[in-house]
Amino acid sequence: MLLAILLACTEIGLVKYKNTTDTNETTIVDTSMSPQPEPQPDTPPNPGPEGIGGYFSYYARQVACPACVGEPQEISVTLHAEFHNPTNQSHTEWVVPQGECTENIIFTNPSVQSINVGPNINVISNFREIVMAKVGDDYDAGIYEAQYDRDTEHEVNTQQGSFKFRSFHGFDSITPQELLYTDPSYAFAAPINRNGANFWWSPSGTNSTFMVTLAVYSYDGSQLLGYVACATGDNGMITIPGQYLSRYPSNSLVAVHLARHKIETVLWEDRNTFVETHMEHEVIGTGYIQ
Repeated sequence: MLLAILLACTEIGLVKYKNTTDTNETTIVDTSMSPQPEPQPDTPPNPGPEGIGGYFSYYARQVACPACVGEPQEISVTLHAEFHNPTNQSHTEWVVPQGECTENIIFTNPSVQSINVGPNINVISNFREIVMAKVGDDYDAGIYEAQYDRDTEHEVNTQQGSFKFRSFHGFDSITPQELLYTDPSYAFAAPINRNGANFWWSPSGTNSTFMVTLAVYSYDGSQLLGYVACATGDNGMITIPGQYLSRYPSNSLVAVHLARHKIETVLWEDRNTFVETHMEHEVIGTGYIQ
């Protein structure tokens, strides 16, 4: 310990001791010690992931009666991705918070600078690989229903690294069942009570948001009268309060959108940021104001 203290104070350490059997003093000079290294500046800590640097949507939609609502096909599955500099803005602010209703849905996109992550990106699961082509600043792909892998881990590979997400499932049943009538001559048969309308679905119980949007049209379908959207947890049942429906005339036609949304942020390690993933499964049915 004494040696260490002395070395800390001098460039060359000197140690003196007396030989107990000899009265002559002996001096030992330690020349083996090298100069102490220069102190290094502190290395700043590596900052953690910052903001949202991308958006990835996996959207499955089933339209009960395409001809009734002007859609070209019954089932469609699309993938969409955007990548940009990190931001604190969300791509899904339009999704109604659980326990709330609105009559004014505003679709907005974050104001961000897009980045190029390659001419295409690849989405890989244990079952298949999907190539999403670059279209403008974004990446898009459409697949068949049979290619939609439910409750499955996927990895998205880009030229600037990869990230992962997990898909989810849709519905086995929806009530009222008349919502799903496919023939235009029988459609718009589900009663939507002006005093309050109830909807049920299964399976349920996921950590996602369930949103019901009612778009109300004139009795002949020629004019949009208004709409309301309400959201709840995925608990299997929701009520649209009568205060949002009572102003509409009886026999007004209604397009009913029932959608499950799972929104998460996943790490994009190579970019030191997060990607907002949005799994959405929507069924569009028909009814009328009673």
